[in-house]
Amino acid sequence: MTAAAFTFAPLRAEPGVTVCAGRLLLLAGSVFGAANLFQWGVLSGALDLHPAFLGLNWALAVGVFMTGLIRLRRIGGEAARGVAGWSRAFVLALVGVALALAVVSYVAGDWGLMRWNPVAGLILYATGWAIAAVRTGTPNMGALCLVALGGAAAGALLFGTPDQYLIQAGTMALAALLPGLWLASGRRL
Repeated sequence: MTAAAFTFAPLRAEPGVTVCAGRLLLLAGSVFGAANLFQWGVLSGALDLHPAFLGLNWALAVGVFMTGLIRLRRIGGEAARGVAGWSRAFVLALVGVALALAVVSYVAGDWGLMRWNPVAGLILYATGWAIAAVRTGTPNMGALCLVALGGAAAGALLFGTPDQYLIQAGTMALAALLPGLWLASGRRL
């Protein structure tokens, strides 16, 4: 009788908070950056589509993001659950801001006030980076906070124009997508 020994590849360690946060930022930067580019394309006339597509755009973007968030949470272990918790808190904050803007828009009879939502989103990103900078003592995260605040200011200056969404997309690339790529590859900021 012969004996066979099977060797299995060792289990991979679960990714840490840095990698999980990077994956989440990569997801948010790509999904919401693309949604803002689409918004800019429709409003600027670069895409010959009816503005009604904008409502579908955001519903699709939120659906893709939430699906990706659930998937990232499942594959990331304990660190991913913590990162997903922070993400849910910020998503709920942004939904709260959007609902508050909807109420103010309804009361004022001016639905154009909803255009402040991208500016509020970038302020929330700045807040997230500021919290991360304080918690970790990392100056680079403070710089990303300033990038997000600069994007929010530029978006406010271009309020009501299609370029506001182009600024939002560019800021998402600088404050979420690129740092997400960096962190997801296992590097520290």
